[in-house]
Amino acid sequence: MAILKLAENLYISPQLTEADAAEAARLGIRSVICNRHDGEEAGQPDYALVQDWLAAVGITEAAHQPLTAAEINARDAEMFHLLFTASDKPVLAFCRTGTRSALLWAMHAVRSGTTVADALAAAQNAGVDLSKFAARLEQAAEA
Repeated sequence: MAILKLAENLYISPQLTEADAAEAARLGIRSVICNRHDGEEAGQPDYALVQDWLAAVGITEAAHQPLTAAEINARDAEMFHLLFTASDKPVLAFCRTGTRSALLWAMHAVRSGTTVADALAAAQNAGVDLSKFAARLEQAAEA
């Protein structure tokens, strides 16, 4: 699993494991935002178990904003931004693949003046292809 930098003080990753929690602590992560539902896929740990792993390595600040990528809207992106802003930095956001976390950041970023091309490039550099969401990002930029 890779924990990759998406933006200033924001890292993303796919589903965390216990070993990933230790890696997050080694990287200096201070807060975590989970963007997936419990029971979303067989074999994924529940959010409470991930919180236990994080607490065991000293990361005690965590938030849960369960979403699906197809349903993400401007309000969800704003809530993610508020969670991020209120969290100790740096923050790690995760979901099943990293896509939802990157999309939440990108939607807010383009509404705040980042170009869609720059948001897509930042996500790509962090290992996430948001190209299928380009039209949604363009709409968010125009809002």
